Amino acid sequence: MIQLPVDYNAIRAALATEVARVTNVPCVLEDPTVQNAPRPTNPGVAPYFSFKLTSPGIKSGDDHSTYDGTGTIYNRGGQRKMMVSFQCYAQQQETAYNLMALWQGSLELEQVQENLRKAGIAVWVIGNVADLSALLNTGYEGRAQMDCSFGIASNLTQDLGQIDTAEVTGKVTFDGGEAEVGPTDITV
Repeated sequence: MIQLPVDYNAIRAALATEVARVTNVPCVLEDPTVQNAPRPTNPGVAPYFSFKLTSPGIKSGDDHSTYDGTGTIYNRGGQRKMMVSFQCYAQQQETAYNLMALWQGSLELEQVQENLRKAGIAVWVIGNVADLSALLNTGYEGRAQMDCSFGIASNLTQDLGQIDTAEVTGKVTFDGGEAEVGPTDITV
């Protein structure tokens, strides 16, 4: 049986946990199952973060193949670039911007990078913070946005099994001439 190459639920959980830990505000996942669904209302009270994996697995470089010591487990994998769009919502524009700037700066800290590495996420490119504040219901809502790229590993693992017997038919050439080989079972 083939296993999925990347566990995106674990990646989402690790990012949400780290954003909430660093900023001390809730982080909700922003993956609507309905097209044009409204943005998350839980927790409903700003400030809060959300994010979306906009490009979950862009191939980066060449993949490699390996076999385990027995030769039956096949692994094909390599690096993938994952793009993530972070959003921060707050009542004031400055609050949203400052919280996103806090997350931006924290992505360079060793502790944050170590926590993400434990989940298989490497920080590659930290984006710029943009102010996306908007007029909603005749009042302004502060909103900041930042795109980042992360490195993740993609590995396809499969147990190929082992051939126990093989039937051989044909001619064998050797120093003394040729020999005809009839149906013969070779057992490993």
